[in-house]
Amino acid sequence: MGQITRLLAAILTCASLLAACTSHRGAGNISPSGYAYNEAVATTKSEQLLLNLVRLKYRDPIVFMDVDGITTQHQYVFALSAENFLPFQNASRGGSTLIPGASVSETPTTVYKPLDSSQFAQDLLAPITPDTIVLLANSGWSVERLISCCIERIGPLSNAASVSGPTPAVIPDNYEFRQLASLLRGLQQQERVWIDRMKGDEGIGTYLVIDSDEGNSCAALLELLNTSECDMEFRLVAKDSGRQSDPHYAQTRTVLGALYALSHAVQVPPEHLQAGLTTQSAITSSRTPDWPTYLGGVFAVQSGESEPSGTAVKIFYRDHWYWIDDRDLDSKTTFNLVTFLLVLQSAASDGASPLLTINAGG
Repeated sequence: MGQITRLLAAILTCASLLAACTSHRGAGNISPSGYAYNEAVATTKSEQLLLNLVRLKYRDPIVFMDVDGITTQHQYVFALSAENFLPFQNASRGGSTLIPGASVSETPTTVYKPLDSSQFAQDLLAPITPDTIVLLANSGWSVERLISCCIERIGPLSNAASVSGPTPAVIPDNYEFRQLASLLRGLQQQERVWIDRMKGDEGIGTYLVIDSDEGNSCAALLELLNTSECDMEFRLVAKDSGRQSDPHYAQTRTVLGALYALSHAVQVPPEHLQAGLTTQSAITSSRTPDWPTYLGGVFAVQSGESEPSGTAVKIFYRDHWYWIDDRDLDSKTTFNLVTFLLVLQSAASDGASPLLTINAGG
């Protein structure tokens, strides 16, 4: 009877523990799982963006998927076993010990939403709006980075419209444009350059305003922009505005054009170039010897046969690895900028596509 009594007491104790664990399991499991899923979603989005940039370099189709939701199921299993110290004798003469056990399993289910609606396609092909540039500029982003990625022309200086599509046969020489972007960054750090909605010479609009001094920056601006005044303003207009040649306007790229511009800076393995899998662009000027230089050094993607270490993001494609080095702060910052740009541009497409549900536990 004593053995049975101890067994019943152990069962009741385990049942009490089960009730306690059941009533408080949320506090112990939701928080750690949330952190893990946050990390997983961030990694997935980064890898997807890098993969699509590499696809553009190879002129392959691009696909964007959005994580629409994550649900999890927790299963708790409790067990109780008895072990006899004298297995060949009667249980009443031997001694036994009760061993409780428990296990927890988690089954996550992820819901993906393909961003392939006609609205998203239009957003991707649409020019970057001046309002988007204002939001990014007023959030602390470098004007040099914004100009290098998102602006196709400022006044008489072109950032080469040919790079807003598949990799061209030659690398355009945008040396003067890069000089202007660098100069404006220096003035921005002195709070002498800003982008905002305001009333200008042609009414209310979005303007790039330059308030230069009378020093070296002024002389450089006069030479680059072929103007007689150091204080000037350029109205931001979309690519299809019809005002591209106006010296007082700055023209934005399309969102897809900005992605294409960055994709040119993907390093392609030599064997892929030799096989003609991508365009090998000719150099027209020693001032712009490669695509990372064309982008002002703000973005570059490396490649290799072996899996790299110390990366911010990496993907495996066409039997090679492509990655952004974790120490390449400029490339990481530009990569984050494009992430924000896509979020702003695709906001109108939310909920427009069918859902794909994948059980990650099976």
